Amino acid sequence: MRILHEPLNSIDANDIHQLCADGVSEGTEFELKADLPSKAGPQQDPWYKGGPIGDYARNQIAEEIIAFANTLGGVVCVGINETADHPKRAASPNPLPRVHELARRPRQAIYDVIDPPLAVLEAIGIEFGPADAGVVLLRVPQSRRRPHRHNVNKEVFVRREDETARVSMREVQELTIQWIAEANRVEATINERRAKFLNEAGDWHDFRRVNGERHGGGLHLLGVPTTPLDLVRVAGRLDLTGALARVCANFGGRPIECTWPHAQFLQWKPGLRSVSAEEVMGRSKVTGFPDFPERKTRYLLQTSGVCELSYLFQTNSISPGLFASWMAGALGFMLGWIERVRGEAGVSTEYALATELTVYDRPVAYAELGARSFAMSCGATLPDGEHVFPIASIGAVDEFPSHLARFDEDLWNLAGHDIQRALPTFSLQL
Repeated sequence: MRILHEPLNSIDANDIHQLCADGVSEGTEFELKADLPSKAGPQQDPWYKGGPIGDYARNQIAEEIIAFANTLGGVVCVGINETADHPKRAASPNPLPRVHELARRPRQAIYDVIDPPLAVLEAIGIEFGPADAGVVLLRVPQSRRRPHRHNVNKEVFVRREDETARVSMREVQELTIQWIAEANRVEATINERRAKFLNEAGDWHDFRRVNGERHGGGLHLLGVPTTPLDLVRVAGRLDLTGALARVCANFGGRPIECTWPHAQFLQWKPGLRSVSAEEVMGRSKVTGFPDFPERKTRYLLQTSGVCELSYLFQTNSISPGLFASWMAGALGFMLGWIERVRGEAGVSTEYALATELTVYDRPVAYAELGARSFAMSCGATLPDGEHVFPIASIGAVDEFPSHLARFDEDLWNLAGHDIQRALPTFSLQL
């Protein structure tokens, strides 16, 4: 069934008609609702009179979403008539008004009544006729933050075959144990890859010491799916590795392109259930070209969905540090890569994104957004040391700009600058 695994923006009216023609039944990952739930009966929700979605409808749909998030994930389809038998089956469309707006409104309303908040909740309106009438699909993956509960009735729900059921305290404890086990798996992967990066970065810079000092540092971005993912194979799949994303910042009314310049012409090589690419630019002092500090970028994608970017750089008087636009471009590249992998895998799973910046022996220059050379910079520096950023939860695409803004702010705060009065806004084109 396409609505469970294909990108929601690829679903259209033909898929809904096929769903009804096949008489698809409700199950562990699929729930049908003919209308917005209302105690007063069909078409009685305030939505039909031009108002907001009613609290009763919001709460009932939130229960279904919570149950899916606490179990295997799933889709709530609102606007399809059901059969009277059991389990209920899709019979025919029952178009709802202003379906595109309806897809946006309950998504935010549902977010507000689920604790802890969901990292991923997709919503789309499928139009069937005039006046934007149609069907709403709400899809959520299994959540690493489970168990979730309903903030209004304080209940925890799970999905049992075709029904949503309240759970006991013992079951809540079991869900918590499962979450801890998965969190430990993600943490172990992050710790392993982080330790490997630090060892490689240390060895690389030790070999390139100048007068006994290491000049430069390294950037490490690691994306780990929080629920198991299997791409089967990654070698030769260009859709998985052509993951460039266009990032643009708006700073003081001025658009600024934020490009990660180290991912333009990559040659990917297959490995054990993985593909990798490596790029070396410039020359170090040991090779006889001291004017051009060396840079090494490595990318790794595993069949498990793990995405990794590591960047090692030297500094000198010509190139003394990092550009803010590069850093935003690097994060944008990683976000685009994660979304590409999720699309190819046919899942909308949450990712944990671990980021760290290592600077050796002495601070490096940091040039602001829009600067084309370090001569144009404000004199900011990033301090030496190992700087580990909080692990970010990567969910819906519309949250990507806020991740970029937070990363940019964190870097400037690390450099000792408060930019609250001049925050840029970001957009990302995948």
